[in-house]
Amino acid sequence: MNKAGDPLGIIAIVGRPNVGKSSIFNRLLGRREAIVDDFPGVTRDRLYGEMVWDSHRFYIVDTGGIMGETEDGYPEIMAKMERQVEHALSESDGVVFVLDGREGVTVMDSEIALLLRKGGRRVVVAVNKLDNPARVDAAYDASSLGFDKVLPVSAEHNFNMGELLEEMVAFLPEDESPAEFEESDEIPVTLVGRPNTGKSSLFNVLAGQERSLVSEIPGTTRDVVDTIVELDGARYRFLDTAGLRRKARVNTNVEYYSNVRTYQAIDKCRVAIVMLDASELVTDQDKRLIGHVLERGKGLVIAVNKWDLAPNDPKVGDRTRALLKDELPFASHVPILFLSALTKRGVSRLHQHLAAVDENRRRRISTSELNRLVSEVLAFERMPGDGRGRYLKISFCTQADGVPPAFVFFVNDDRMVTRSFERRLENIIRKMADYSGVPLRIFFRNKQNDRVISRKA
Repeated sequence: MNKAGDPLGIIAIVGRPNVGKSSIFNRLLGRREAIVDDFPGVTRDRLYGEMVWDSHRFYIVDTGGIMGETEDGYPEIMAKMERQVEHALSESDGVVFVLDGREGVTVMDSEIALLLRKGGRRVVVAVNKLDNPARVDAAYDASSLGFDKVLPVSAEHNFNMGELLEEMVAFLPEDESPAEFEESDEIPVTLVGRPNTGKSSLFNVLAGQERSLVSEIPGTTRDVVDTIVELDGARYRFLDTAGLRRKARVNTNVEYYSNVRTYQAIDKCRVAIVMLDASELVTDQDKRLIGHVLERGKGLVIAVNKWDLAPNDPKVGDRTRALLKDELPFASHVPILFLSALTKRGVSRLHQHLAAVDENRRRRISTSELNRLVSEVLAFERMPGDGRGRYLKISFCTQADGVPPAFVFFVNDDRMVTRSFERRLENIIRKMADYSGVPLRIFFRNKQNDRVISRKA
């Protein structure tokens, strides 16, 4: 069972326009992600959110934006709704079917219910807007739609949201836990990047056959494709993913779910390869994607593809590395590989980087070495203080179990820890051992009251 680690499942929220799908989405997430308004069809782009409930971590999807212009006739709206439901059924592990409890079951609700029953997915019916206890009986009218699970809810008043979540987590698949992914001899590696950076071309070279469709048209790959490859005695499971677009450019159901599945693939990997295009080196989307991979605690290798198109200049590699380090200061420790999936130049060195980064994620520094850091190195540091004559003191340090590497410093007062001192600690730790391509987690624990603050380096 999934233990609040890497997200595994997707739950879609479907229903006709203006029944409160976005309100339920926002209430479940606990923050205002979707735009909520009484005007039908106001959610124009699809939204997803990640949440944890009862030790389960999963994605929920707000499938708004299925309407065209409001003057569209009923057949046009129903056709768009049908496509939306079909995608929800094909991509999700379960469905929350939202009705408007004030209006009762409509003809469109009945037609959507028919689609859902044919799809074979598990469904819970959430009859929304039943904020008045006198109206709760209206939920039983929804039983006529033929689903076993029917719940009266009110997103606005947080009524029965916990019960709804209990039904949702029951839809989630039994799958490998994150610990099982980490302990496997097989190394899961995900290829991610913007559309048309060459992910599928590299994937096919690594697989030794054409497993992914390759085209100059951006966005050809829609789903996650995987294959197992043995390189230099190590087994890798490579996952090719759809190109991640900016949210503003995600304008079809297929692209939307492709993005969600790409993030799932990142969650399940141990090392990610972020593909950059040598002709358009680093964009804001690349920066967000690299930050996301590190935030998730994954190992990272940056692969600059299409290097066969680079200028014939012996210093172009050094200049490009310097530019990337300048543009990506938070990822300055990440190894950079220049390659060409077309000519296969540099591809043979890729597995060496992957093996090294995966090993670095599991690297440990002994407690004695860490405390030598405290007693010898930091003894000569100017420690941060509170401005009133008190200074930060570190009495003990140890590395916690698990991945990515995490270090706990026992201090006299964690409120005196500054961001610059934290970065200094990270730099010292990285000099003590090879943690290239790996994010570090740094925690400060007050020795007297066990108050802990965590820092991500």
